[in-house]
Amino acid sequence: MIIDKEHRFSFCRTCFAFPFILFILVPHTISLGSCSSFTFSICWKISNNSLFGSWSEGHLWLNATKLKSIWREDTFSSLTVATTVEHKLTLQYGVMVRKWIFSIFPGSHSIEFRSIHKPDQQPINSTLEALELFSTNEVFACENSTLYLYQDPDFILMLGHTVRYPLTLESRSTSMLLVSWKEKMQSPTAPVPVHSVSLYHSEMKAYAALSVDSTHSNHYRFTALESCSSYAACVEMAGSHSLTCLSTITDPEVPRHFQVTLWNSSSVTVSWDCPDNRKFSFFLVTVLYLNGTNHVLEERSFRHTLDTFVFSQSDLPPCSRVKFGLQTVCQAGTEARHSRMVLINGNTVHSEIENLWQTSSGPDNYTLSWVVRNTSSISVFRIYHQGALHYTTLLPSHTVASLLPCSQYSARVEALCGDSVVMSSKTVRTRTGPRGVSELRYRPEDSTALWIGGTGQGVAFQYQLSYDNGSTIQQGRLMEALLRLPGLIEGARYALDVWEECDGEWSADPALVCFDGVDVSVNAHVLPVASTLKPNEDQVLAFVVPWLMVLDPKTEPWSELKRIYEKLLEELLKEYPIKTRVELVAFKELEGESKTKITFQGFDASITDADLPLPPGEQLDHIQSLQPPNITVKDGIIYWDDPDECATPDLNRCDANSLCVNTLNSYTCVCQHGFYDVGPAFVPPPTPASHPVCYEKGMFTQCLDRSMAGGIAKAFLIGYFGGDVMVVLNEGRCAIEESETLYHFRVLRKPSQCGTIRLVNRTHIEFRNTLTVTLSKERTITRRDLKVIWKCIYPRNYVRNTQINVDMEWITSHSVVEYNSSHELGLGMTMYSDDSFSYGYRDSIALHLSDVLFFEVALLTNNTFASEVLLEVISCWATESPDPQDETKGFFLLDGCPVDSTFHWLSVNGVSQRSRFSIHMFTMPKELPIYMHCLARICSHDEDCTTNCTTQRLSKRSTAKWDPYIKVAVVVSAGPLMVIPEAAPGTKLSNWNEALTMIYIVGGTMGVLMLTMLGVSATKAIMNYYERAWLQ
Repeated sequence: MIIDKEHRFSFCRTCFAFPFILFILVPHTISLGSCSSFTFSICWKISNNSLFGSWSEGHLWLNATKLKSIWREDTFSSLTVATTVEHKLTLQYGVMVRKWIFSIFPGSHSIEFRSIHKPDQQPINSTLEALELFSTNEVFACENSTLYLYQDPDFILMLGHTVRYPLTLESRSTSMLLVSWKEKMQSPTAPVPVHSVSLYHSEMKAYAALSVDSTHSNHYRFTALESCSSYAACVEMAGSHSLTCLSTITDPEVPRHFQVTLWNSSSVTVSWDCPDNRKFSFFLVTVLYLNGTNHVLEERSFRHTLDTFVFSQSDLPPCSRVKFGLQTVCQAGTEARHSRMVLINGNTVHSEIENLWQTSSGPDNYTLSWVVRNTSSISVFRIYHQGALHYTTLLPSHTVASLLPCSQYSARVEALCGDSVVMSSKTVRTRTGPRGVSELRYRPEDSTALWIGGTGQGVAFQYQLSYDNGSTIQQGRLMEALLRLPGLIEGARYALDVWEECDGEWSADPALVCFDGVDVSVNAHVLPVASTLKPNEDQVLAFVVPWLMVLDPKTEPWSELKRIYEKLLEELLKEYPIKTRVELVAFKELEGESKTKITFQGFDASITDADLPLPPGEQLDHIQSLQPPNITVKDGIIYWDDPDECATPDLNRCDANSLCVNTLNSYTCVCQHGFYDVGPAFVPPPTPASHPVCYEKGMFTQCLDRSMAGGIAKAFLIGYFGGDVMVVLNEGRCAIEESETLYHFRVLRKPSQCGTIRLVNRTHIEFRNTLTVTLSKERTITRRDLKVIWKCIYPRNYVRNTQINVDMEWITSHSVVEYNSSHELGLGMTMYSDDSFSYGYRDSIALHLSDVLFFEVALLTNNTFASEVLLEVISCWATESPDPQDETKGFFLLDGCPVDSTFHWLSVNGVSQRSRFSIHMFTMPKELPIYMHCLARICSHDEDCTTNCTTQRLSKRSTAKWDPYIKVAVVVSAGPLMVIPEAAPGTKLSNWNEALTMIYIVGGTMGVLMLTMLGVSATKAIMNYYERAWLQ
């Protein structure tokens, strides 16, 4: 029954009018004029002596969330409310309960109320007294168009808005909110104001105080927050009479494991996992339709709210190319926040030219090759040379001929579907090689070598002049086909090699001429020589040691070895009358002897602006006069007679990653190439301290009782980036220590400190720290960045017992994860129920011995870097504990080969970014839950990652040794699995679990029906009561 009565009120404080239309449930529509943009809030105030003073009997709910904790005594509290959505406000005051349902519509400038209690538009005297506390320049969140929902001397509740809302949400992320506010004008002599800030988290249907702080600034950053969560950021400004709260949400995290699961010519199916904290409102799937050059032609978005994280795009037109984007969406009212979009290739990767390169070249041709993953949708390839169509082919390679030597060209390859639909296109710069040198001859009249070679920009000639016995005299680079050779020994036999060079590429074979020298005194017109002449034998000190040393001069061990021996010789020459600087020239293995000859050259160290060689004879006499032990001088050569302490590992304590180097009466250890000493950052320090602790890339992890540590070598990072770098730990929330050779850190095992990420499951706790490395600020352009992730994984019982000295072993792992556009590269293993690989196990499961397990080990990334690598599963085994290095291991794959008769490969191992296989379930000796582990490695396309297996098989409980530290390898694990014992013959299996499930379903259904009937009866009784009351 409708009361057709309209009430129109004017409001003297603003330019707004409020017409009310009352219905049986008393809806009220309040029209608003539009003066400016406005922010709506609910505001309330509790007196000291009211029932609300202790909140013992009074409560206030907004949208079923209790506002119990957001208040200050004798201070107005306010909380923003969203527009265009329905809000439910409930007040319990003693035994009285009042409810309002309202919506704010900015477009029509109106507020719609539904309640049996009509809001007041005028304040009572006690409310006016409370409002008079506000000064004219103080902002009150409900100062305009105020509707008084409840008012008495002890409690005031109102709804209103302001056009000068003081709080602003400046920025936010998944774990941070930055709030600023407008301060009142202060006199220069006034003390610095102190503002109170607090944060409330909406959980368990109530706002709970999360943090309280104070600040002198006009902004505050709340950190360490949960993603996709509701918060109220509150500020009580200095001298204010109100606590102003801004209701908002944090950004959601990106979805995980976004991948294509099914693909054919007309449909693509993708799947994903929800974010780590499992908080989201829905997912937004974006389908991008592309042309052959990867430009977006059309974009369609779909809101995905289903419980299954699978999306299918079907009915694709022929020859269409699609990519998929996925975002997590977190929504609260009208406020929606989207995560960063994760992009993957849909069907584009199957028809895309993955790589186009020049495989070879000649003086008049170049050859192109390319790779397409699936050619079923490709009808033909077009090859363009210098922008013009050159050829069409069905093969993935082609040679372009009849070209000029030493020339650069542009080539493009297009993959076509159907008649003319371009599915993919790639362009590459190509070049032809040098023609080579011909008619090389020596002209004795003026001692000049001449030849015929190419001409043009970029063409040059490399030459090498040698004696007939092979020793090099001179080498250099020329820009013309002529070489003058003055000062040759008359009648001596010489050999001259000349190569043609074209943009740094040399001709395959040199031209060679042998001749008898003629001494002609003319000036040489040779361009600067590429490398200087080596010192003569009579200018060096020769040192012979009784062992072999073979090292690459470009590696770190060579540099360290060079430093050690230079220092050794400088020690011998310390008392020499002239201060000497020694430089090592070369190592040479003596033929037929297990000895190495080391040559040095000594310079006058007092002269810094030039290298003045010192006569080696006088230096040899000085060393001989010292008569040092184990050193003798004979025939101008220094002999070292010290025993070889590096001959066998039993004679020294150098580890497997270091190189043993003999010194006088002792030895030292030097890290091998690619390994760096991390000992200075270890706790406790290594023993002996003089021996290095060598880790590849200098990257190490220590998982201790109360802390974790890690580090990486500075030389590796500088070499990787090609310049100085900046390093940041956990997005700058923790300081990184820098030593002479390392960047390292040590943090307590607390997530609140330094931004350490803490992940927990049923059996383990993982602590993760991330180091981000970029080029220094002086380098404004970079196409490389690097992230290093350190992980410490502890069994949960170990973490609980760390206060007690329990000898518990834990799992540690670390992985270098390369980024391109900030995409992570990682490995994961999933077990599936069948060979469709659609439904993976995500929790502990129980299986029978007759069941088959299906495994997939895959790269968990879709970035550009990952497209250049392959995955190989090396070994797989089972243990009866989460520790992959448990004493008892049951191997079913070893060194890439099956060792169990039920093992079957379901894909080729080592040729793609995932490997699939299956195995029948089995039991272990202790009959405990089983954990599966696989050792997998990442290798590049140019490596052979496949394994040729023999027919030899081992037992599952093999004790075979294997190296868990294979280069670029990592262990991935899954479990636990419980094995259900098979029933004895004639035993009937119990169906009690199924029966119990049916009882729960039937009982729950009957309960819902009973509640529905009670609700209908109660509603009918209330309607009858109001109808009788109205008739009376």
